[in-house]
Formats: sequence, structure tokens, C-alpha cells
Amino acid sequence: MLNLNQSLYIDLGTANTLIYQQGHGLLLNEPSMLASRCSAKGKGNVVALGADAKKMLGKTPQQLRVFKPLCRGVVADTDRSAEMLHGFARRLKAASWWRRPKVVISLPCVVTQLEREAVSEIGRAIGARKVQLIEEPMAAAIGAGLPVFESTASMVVDIGGGTTEIAVVSCGGIVYARAVRVGGNDMDQRIITYLRDKYHFVIGEQTAERIKQTYGRAYVPYLTDPIEHFKVAGRDLRSGLPVTRSIPISDLAEAIEGTVGQIVELARAALREMPPEILNDIYRQSIVLAGGGALLKHLAARLQNALQTPVKVSSDPLLTTALGGFQTLQNGEILERVALQV
Repeated sequence: MLNLNQSLYIDLGTANTLIYQQGHGLLLNEPSMLASRCSAKGKGNVVALGADAKKMLGKTPQQLRVFKPLCRGVVADTDRSAEMLHGFARRLKAASWWRRPKVVISLPCVVTQLEREAVSEIGRAIGARKVQLIEEPMAAAIGAGLPVFESTASMVVDIGGGTTEIAVVSCGGIVYARAVRVGGNDMDQRIITYLRDKYHFVIGEQTAERIKQTYGRAYVPYLTDPIEHFKVAGRDLRSGLPVTRSIPISDLAEAIEGTVGQIVELARAALREMPPEILNDIYRQSIVLAGGGALLKHLAARLQNALQTPVKVSSDPLLTTALGGFQTLQNGEILERVALQV
């Protein structure tokens, strides 16, 4: 049974929302989506949340819409974000769980004050008595087991659905942080655009995500993959009819190269700004990749080749940031050291 007085940690991500409770661990891991039945006035009732809403993408009738209330790592729709969290609470049969608990929420390191306030507002909207914010790269570094409170500098690259963040942490704080608002979702869109332009063939978002996860890879100059193809169903733009095409896997690397290249350049720019002492620490520690984008095949090799620095993937990249945030929630001393001022 849930303890209504225990604190909560919420990883409010562009792609997924994760909720942890002190003393219980992971309670929920669902896509950050909701489907609503809209009226003529633009208001509507929520009919599906999370994975159920995601299944509706591209399939809804006119009166239904699927919403993604978070965009590129930040809150795009405060009301629907709060509505989504209330819905998740009801799904957990804990609607009364929001009895003014303390809530910790992680957010990207490069956000405006208004964006921070929007996240805090969501916490207050769900009834939190106190809202504390932590930066996602710090949470990722803690979750990856890096020595964040030592004088040794560590570098983490967190590739989420809407944002890629690079941070160097040392002595309990972030000494360098940069971000680009591209991530896994941009790769999906690039795949859709590439297939449309090259093959006059259209696929949906869910299909693009699936083939990226199954066949996607980063281009690495010294690696040569065998010429392989995969089959995917979609719509032929010329006939308007459904068709199945055989696509070379190498096309996916070409399709997402723009996003991969941005991530590489962001990391290269970061290293160029580091003093020698920090570079030495990073080289010894290795650059750590976290987030769902870290699972892209060959990405670590691509970065290592481009940066001439060891790169490794965290042991559980999908949950690294959330696990670090949960560890922070459970240790009040650590939380006070890393919490942001709003």
C-alpha cells in the first residue's frame, strides 16, 4: 500500500514520464501522452493515457486528439501536463495520494526561468506541498554512478526524446552544461522525411520509432556493415495505396545523420572549452552516454572516433536519469546540494 506522506520523484520527459515514490521505487513508466475527446470549444475529457494514448497516434477520429504536452524537454502545455499526471495517479488507484507530498521533478539544464516556473506550477497543480527541481544531467551522472561530489570531473551526454544535454560535473555541481533541443524524436522525423523524399513513401511516427530502434545506427567511418534490407509497410504517395517496401539499413544511418552530427558537434565543442585538468579527468573516466538515444547502434563508437576520448554507455540508459533522481529523493543531504533555486 502506498504511503500517502512519502515524497515523490517525477521524471517528466518528452518521451516518457516516470514516477518513483520513496520507500516503494518505480510506480509508473508511461509515454508522456494523453488522448482527449474535444468539444467545439476546444475542451474535452481524457479518454486514454500513456501507452494507450500512444497506440492511437495517427488513428483517431475527428473528435479525438492525441496530445504530447511536453516538447523538446520542456512543458509545452501546463494544463494537459497536470491533467496527465492526475490521470496517472488515478491509474495507480491513488487519486488521494496527492495529499500534499513533497515532489522532486527533473528538468533540462538549459531552460529559462519561465520554463522552470512552468514545471513548478505542475507540481503545485497536483497538490504538492513543496516542489524541488533538479537538473537532468546531474541526475544522470548520479544514476550512472559517477563521482559527482568528488573533485574528479566527469562528463555525461544525456540523449532524450526531445533534448540532448552535455554536462561536466565536479565537486557536487555542474561546471559546464550545453544542450541542443534535438533527440530521438528528431531522428524519427528525419526517417519519415527521408523515406518520403527518396522513395515517395510515407510511414507514421510509431513505425519510424520502431525501425529506428530495431535497425537504426550511427554512421562510423571505419565500420562497414553488411548490405542488409528491412521491410516496412506504409503508403505510396503516387498511388495513395498501402505498400510494403524493402529499404537498405544503411539508409537509416543516412536519414538520421543530421541529428547524430549535431550531437557529435555539441560534444566536440564541449571538449574544446575544457581546461587540461578537466580533459584529463574525462579521459580517465570515459564520457558516459545516457538516455534512450544512447541505445542507437554504433553511437558510442562514432563519438569515440570523433572525440578521440573513451566513450561508454551507462548500464541502463533508459532509466539512468530517473534512477539518479530517485537516489537524490531518498537522500535529503544530496537533494539540498543539487536542488535548483526557483
